[in-house]
Formats: sequence, C-alpha cells, structure tokens
Amino acid sequence: MIADIRKLDLSANLIGVLCVLLATIGLSLKAIFIKLVYLADPGIDAISILAIRFFLALPFFVFLLWYVRNSRPGVSFNVSHIWTFLLLGVMGFYVSAILDFSALALIPAGLERLILFLYPTFVVLISFFIRPSELNRTIVFALLVSYVGVIIVFIDQAPQLDAEMIKGAFLVLGAAITFAIYTVASVKPIQDHGSIRFTAYAMFAASGATLAHAFGAHGVAVLDRGVDVYVYILPMAIFSTVLPLILMAEGIKRIGASSTSIIATSGPVLTITMAFFVLGETVGILQAIGGSMIIAGVFFVAHKK
Repeated sequence: MIADIRKLDLSANLIGVLCVLLATIGLSLKAIFIKLVYLADPGIDAISILAIRFFLALPFFVFLLWYVRNSRPGVSFNVSHIWTFLLLGVMGFYVSAILDFSALALIPAGLERLILFLYPTFVVLISFFIRPSELNRTIVFALLVSYVGVIIVFIDQAPQLDAEMIKGAFLVLGAAITFAIYTVASVKPIQDHGSIRFTAYAMFAASGATLAHAFGAHGVAVLDRGVDVYVYILPMAIFSTVLPLILMAEGIKRIGASSTSIIATSGPVLTITMAFFVLGETVGILQAIGGSMIIAGVFFVAHKK
C-alpha cells in the first residue's frame, strides 16, 4: 500500500516536472519566433506582432474563461475582482510584452532573455519593501551575483554597444520590472481564485488592450501580413503563449512554486542555445560567465524562497 502511494506521488512529481520543463521550453522559444518575424518582415512593429499573437490565441482564452466559469464555487467572485484581474493582465501581459517585443527589434535574443530573466530578483526587492524580514544574507548575495553578471554581460557586449542596443536593454529591463510588479500584485488573487481563472481573465484583458491599440494605430491592416509572418506567429501563439500558461499552472499545482522557479532557471540557457543554432547568435566567454552568474543568482533566490 505504501509502495503504491509512493509510486503515485513519484508519477505526479514527474508529470509536474515535465509540465514545467515543456512550459519553459515554450517560453524560451518566444524570443526566437519574434526575431524570425522581424527577419521575415523588417517593417513590422512590436504592436503588430503582439496583436496577431493575441488575435490567434484569443479563442483559447475565451475557452478558458468558459471552462473556469464555475470553478471554486465557495469563493466570492464579484465585479471588483474582475477589474483587478483585468488591470493586472494589462500590466503583466500588455505593457510588459510591448516593451519586450520592442526590445527584440534592437538586441539579440540571448541578451534579451538574460535581462528579462532578472525579474525574479526584482520580485524579491519589491517584496522586501512590503515585508523587510524576508531579505537575508543569502538572498542579498544571490542578488549581487546576478547584477554583477549583468555588468559582465554588458562588458562583453561593449564593442557592439550603440544607442539602439542601449535603448533595447532599457526596454527589456522595463519589461522585467513591470512583470515583477504584476507577479507580486497577483499573488493574493491567484491564491483566492486559482491560477487558471486569474490567468484566463488577465490574458483576455491583455488581448483586448493589445488589439485596441493595434487597430487604433493601423486599422484592420494590422492583420494584413505575409504568410511567412503567420508561419512564425501561429506557433508562438500556441506553443509560447497558451500551452505554457496551462502547463505552468499544472506544474505549480503538482510540484509547488519554488520547484517550478528552480526548473525555470533553464530558460535563458535554452534561449541562448536555440538562438545560436537558429539565428546564428554567438556567445562570448564573458557573456557565458555573466549569464551563468545571472542564472545562478536567480536559482539561489528561487531555492531560498
């Protein structure tokens, strides 16, 4: 009997790990797909890519909203909760995404992923102002390691640094900070209402804001792009947007948030590796050292949490 229970627990953990790993791979592919879109259509802008991505993913979000409509019947759910979900969704998946997509037009995918990956450290710093007791020597050391890693990465990029690359770096840094604020603010709603319901509303709000922005700027012509653009954005909408959200939520449910965060530290490595093989981006020794320090710092922050 005990052996059967252990076998079930092991199977659940393995499924959870697999879900998080597949979600991490999907999210890591996002930057590659975006760079390929820019190569296929150099005249396209960030809001157009984001709008097509959400336009293609919107039916899935509508289905999720329908699917979770009766979830957690014992928990109160009113209009104020919906507005909270919508506002956080706009911040986390619209504002942050536009900054990130714009940055990828200016900097390499590997560099973008390393800077964006700093968002867990910003989560810790924001949480410190809310609950100062959570900060300790281990976390401070981990944060320092990550930020020194960023400096080393930029030293490696020094010969290529120009105004556009610096602008791109600040844009993706803004994306990381915005997403960190969203992450901290979404903890309570997710605990109260569940990750699937919260994410469904948040993504629906982000889709609405993005499409309104895009149609206001370009009209229906925003969707009038070549087949090669849709060839890259369609798999990004499915494999780097919808499926990772579902898989990540399922993984967190099975193995917990801390274990999920640790597995997700493989994300930058996956992106840099795929950028090397698909886009031909090279990795210098200093960038490898700095990137390893960033990943190590985030790993220790996640492990400590």
